[in-house]
Amino acid sequence: MKKLLIALALVVLSGCTNSAVTAENAKPVPSDRILQNGTGSSLITVTRDSGWLVGGGCFVELTVNGKPYARMDTGETVSIKIPPGRYVLGISGDSQGKGLCGVNNGQPIKESSTDIKEHETQKFRIIGDFNSGLDIRPTAI
Repeated sequence: MKKLLIALALVVLSGCTNSAVTAENAKPVPSDRILQNGTGSSLITVTRDSGWLVGGGCFVELTVNGKPYARMDTGETVSIKIPPGRYVLGISGDSQGKGLCGVNNGQPIKESSTDIKEHETQKFRIIGDFNSGLDIRPTAI
């Protein structure tokens, strides 16, 4: 019986782990959760890891220069057309969250800055772990 409980716990925990997802394998954020339309010759792609380890089950709000851009679920990606320049990408709790997902509305924003050139493409990941919670970082995948 003890071995069965340990095996069950391992199966449950393995379903909670986060996994990196490439932008090509992620689902696009549905248009009703994209809050702004970008314009420009450069592209920033943001992909959220899949899994339930940290923040799964709730959307995170992606911000560009402090303004809400999209509400993202796990395993989703969004591409932002943007003019060249310096930008600050951030993530925070979902401002439209309900129930338990509304609890994180006041969570601290985590941010990452970038300079993007004309016709350049940059990629970022929203990742999560128990120590630091959710974070947004540049990625090569």
